[in-house]
Order: sequence, then structure tokens, then C-alpha cells
Amino acid sequence: MGKLKYLGTYISPLLAIFSFNMTGIYAYTGVFVLYIFVPILENFIPKDSYNFNKIEKKQAKNDRFYDYILFLMVPLHLFVIYQFLISVSTTNLPTSDVIAYVLMMGTILGVNGINGGHELGHKTNKPFKVFMAHVLLTTSMQNHFMTYHNSGHHRDVATPNDLTSAKKGDIFYFFAIRSQIGGYFKTWRLEAQKLKAQQKNQWLNPMILYTLLPWSFIALIYFFFGVQVALLYFVASVFGISILEGQNYFSHYGLRRKQKADGSYEGVKVTHSWNSDHILGRVILFELTRHSDHHYMGAKPYQVLESRDESPMLPYGYPAMLILSYLPFLFLPIMEKQLKAYNID
Repeated sequence: MGKLKYLGTYISPLLAIFSFNMTGIYAYTGVFVLYIFVPILENFIPKDSYNFNKIEKKQAKNDRFYDYILFLMVPLHLFVIYQFLISVSTTNLPTSDVIAYVLMMGTILGVNGINGGHELGHKTNKPFKVFMAHVLLTTSMQNHFMTYHNSGHHRDVATPNDLTSAKKGDIFYFFAIRSQIGGYFKTWRLEAQKLKAQQKNQWLNPMILYTLLPWSFIALIYFFFGVQVALLYFVASVFGISILEGQNYFSHYGLRRKQKADGSYEGVKVTHSWNSDHILGRVILFELTRHSDHHYMGAKPYQVLESRDESPMLPYGYPAMLILSYLPFLFLPIMEKQLKAYNID
């Protein structure tokens, strides 16, 4: 399939558009496909651990096709949001349909909004990509994510200093609240530290804008569609954020960098992230599942991320692990067994 497989990233938004135009059980088509069909199917499709050779890697890095996939995601994402707003504006809409639409919209905000923003947001030397990232993150109420992820998470991953690295035994729901709220306020400090180092006025803190942007977007929805639609979109955003935190939760769960005698930590290794070579998750999530290589070199384009033999592997693909994260009574014993399999205390 080659690079054409990444057209699969459009499966989620296309499913959303279909679902928003359906009623009854058919409104749950996207939810069924992404939360039941895909996680099960991944267990029957052979994993793909192939890495590009040097020539293929060079060609892929210079191929604009991979950028276009990301760029086209932005207008499609905005159109999906429009379709959602129109759909939930329908009078006398059954509650079951509303639930289906909100779940699907939240999924899109988490998978395409935040994850797409994540991929674009790592290209800090490319202003257009950063702008596109903020468009996606604004819709997901996560503009602060870019700063915390790049300057906090990647620096402190797999240490107690990182609010988005779950320690062994953490329950997802408590972790998610700590990660999201704590991460927001820590981002204020990170941006303030940058301004201080540059001897700039603290009133120039980007977090002021990062806070205003998403709430202004919600205000626009309220202005054009009313309070009920704005509330439903907010609920969808919260669900989308939970998807982000679910991925944060399981991708570093129980993995810790060793602390040195001087109190600092060893460098980030490919053993400090959980990986998955399940092809569907790889495609849908812009290779986020090759997480170890991403942390080893954060600015590396998604299309050239590699599978690492030294990295611990998740028992299931990312879609299935997300669902398990919401179910601590299943997630904890499964990951306890996985940690033991890799001799991780």
C-alpha cells in the first residue's frame, strides 16, 4: 500500500460525517467502527514492524504528499465540526442521537484535532504548520498542549516531574484530571520562564492567548447556534480531551527513567514508551503508536518513525488500549502482566 495507506487518516472524519447525517442505530456507525470493529480487527491483521531503509527514508522526508495529508485534514476537520453543529441544532432530536453525535464529535476532536495538532505542532520552525496546529487545537480546547508537550512532556517524560507520565498503579480518571489541570497551570510557568530568560514582559505570556482562543471559539458557537449546542460541543471537547489523556496514560504507564546521584535523570531511551505495530492504529493516529522513536527524536516526521526492537510493546493496539484505560479493573491487571513480561518493576 505504501504511502497511500495514510489516506486512512480520513476514515474517522468521513465516518463522522456519515454518522451525523443518520438517525437511530445508524447514528452510532462511527462509534461502532472505531470502538468495536477496529480494536477487534487489529488483532487479526498481522502487525507491521517494517522500517524504511536509508534511501526510502530520504525520499519520504522530501515527499510533500505526507504534508498534504496533514494540511487537508484541517479544512475537513472544520467541515466535520460544522456538520456536528448543524446536526445537533435539529429540533426534537432524540436523546440517543445526541449521545451518538457527541461521542463521535469528541472522538474527532481527540483523534484528529489534538493528534493532528500534535504532529503539526512539533514543527516549531515551520510557522504555517504551527498555525495549522493551533487551528486544530483551538477546536479541541487544547492550545496550551503544544507548549507543555514540547517543552514539558518531552523533557520530563517517564519521571515524576511529568504530569502526563502515569506511574504504576495510577487510576486513569485521577491521572487525567491531574494531567489536564496540572498541565494547564504548569504551561503558564513554562511560558513565564521563557519570557524571563528572554527578559520580556510577563504580560506577553502566550498562555493568555491560548486560554482566550478556545473559549472564544465556544462563544462563537453560542452566538450562532445557541447555548444548548455550545454546551454539547463543550461536552464533546471534554470527551476528546479524555482521549488525549487516555493515550498519555497508557503510552508511558509504569515506565520510569533512572535517577542519577546528582538528582537528575538518565536520558530518554526507546525503553521509556510503550509501542504498537498494529497497522490500523498506526495509520489513523499518524504513527503515534511508534511512540518510542517519537520521543527519541520529537521533530521526526510521522512517516519515517521506526519500530524499535528494544521498546516494550503493548498487548493490544492503541484503539483497544484506549478503551481499556477507561476500565481500570481490566487495564491494571493486563498491564501488570505486561510489565512483568519486560521485567519492569
